[in-house]
Amino acid sequence: MNRKLIATSASAYNTGQDLSVAAESLLAQLDGKPDLLIASYSSLCNTKELVDDLGELFPGCAIAGASTCRGALTSEGLCAFGQPNIALWGLCDKDGSYGVGFAAFEDASDRETIQTATAKALDIALAKSGRNGELPGLIWMHASPGNEEAIVETLDGIFDGDVSIVGGSAADESLEGKWTCFAGDSIGVNGVSLIVFFSSYDIGTSFQSGYAPTEKQGTATRCKGRIVYEIDGMPAALVYNSWTNNLIDMDTVAMPANVLGSSTLSPVGIAVGDVSGIPYFNLAHPETYTEEMALSFFCEIEEGQKLTLMSGSQDNIISRPGRVANEAIYNSDSTAPEVIGGLVVFCGGCLLAVEPRANEISGHLNTSMHNQPYLGCFTFGEQGCLMGGENRHGNLMISVTVFKL
Repeated sequence: MNRKLIATSASAYNTGQDLSVAAESLLAQLDGKPDLLIASYSSLCNTKELVDDLGELFPGCAIAGASTCRGALTSEGLCAFGQPNIALWGLCDKDGSYGVGFAAFEDASDRETIQTATAKALDIALAKSGRNGELPGLIWMHASPGNEEAIVETLDGIFDGDVSIVGGSAADESLEGKWTCFAGDSIGVNGVSLIVFFSSYDIGTSFQSGYAPTEKQGTATRCKGRIVYEIDGMPAALVYNSWTNNLIDMDTVAMPANVLGSSTLSPVGIAVGDVSGIPYFNLAHPETYTEEMALSFFCEIEEGQKLTLMSGSQDNIISRPGRVANEAIYNSDSTAPEVIGGLVVFCGGCLLAVEPRANEISGHLNTSMHNQPYLGCFTFGEQGCLMGGENRHGNLMISVTVFKL
């Protein structure tokens, strides 16, 4: 077997022995002990036991991760979906440095608390990397859903927007708040996990959606946080429902009404910039029509922003990760030709919309990734760096991060 610098291993996870077998498989593929390990696991797992066992199996390694929706994706496809499962991604880089840090949110409703926790997690990660005072090549984040904008803004403020921030929000099986994320031996339901990359490898990232803009647009004229009350001065839920040709029957459906599943192929896009006059969008996933006919989302929307109804299809969602991977390879800082592996973030909402066909995703990715190993996690919020260099939190998005020699 040719030893690899990046490898993955995935397994059902019911006992510590299952994890040991997955760890042995990973180590058998790698060119030495990993310097960084990322774990993606079902929320059905016992996270405390998992994290403790990982620490024993990989002593001295920087380890972090988060729970995922249903399971994880590797070049081998999906593994033990809907069951307790674990996927491991290991990287060997004797010339690089990596550090991980976790901080819990003491008050998840207070923005200042989120900012303080983010700075704390970053300080821990930088200290463990041994590269304090230097600019990381990448920050990888996992966080509990709900406060991702504040985390991204805090990191952007510390590094003046000069570091790409990529990651995915922790997830569970059905939005029951049973998600977790961790770094080292610190775990939390509400918190942020950060990894700082000082890699000797070339890194490229891409952050996109698989949706196209329609001609239906309006301006958010009254909103607060993740709730839009009015679009063009009219109740937001009524406007959006008309844009979608009556997504629900307003005469018969009682309010509040959850539209998370039915709105997956019709999100709202916010144009962030353009390339050659063609706009690129960050997406917001509608969640609920409220009793007062407001519309709640899974990300923040600001007053005055122009909102565009977007349109997607199962075929585009399934094939898009492969195209995003191609873009990530092109976006890397050098012309290094050899792809050695990658990380993929894929929206959990998109997964649920295409779940019967989800095994098709790996076929597209395998071709684009030159059949090199990657770990894909299914998340309840996605973070990435858009085409113009803007770090954003969005919904129904896909990111791919590639490592090259």
